[in-house]
Amino acid sequence: MGPDWYCDEVIPGKVKIGVLAQTENTLAFRPPLPGFGTDHIIVIPTRHVSSLLDLDDDLTIELLTTVKKIAAWAVDQHGGCQVLTTLGNEQHNKHLHWHVAVGDGVARFVPRA
Repeated sequence: MGPDWYCDEVIPGKVKIGVLAQTENTLAFRPPLPGFGTDHIIVIPTRHVSSLLDLDDDLTIELLTTVKKIAAWAVDQHGGCQVLTTLGNEQHNKHLHWHVAVGDGVARFVPRA
């Protein structure tokens, strides 16, 4: 995976993905190699945005509307989901992306004793 797999491979259609939703500026898809969960969907802006910290106000509403639509679908289909993005050293791909994941393999809250 290169420095921006989404701009280099996904958006130009170089890899096969399962598209669930698309708007003028966003794309929601199942990746070819799911990272976690029994169902894993990624939502991205279709232009380069490094991370949540670099997201401009104009794109925020459209992007979060797509995330919300996919999360609502996941809750309807699976009963719940996890929605997350990563920043800084935790971000393996320097293109803003949201994970919507369900089932085995997602992080679970475990209360400390």
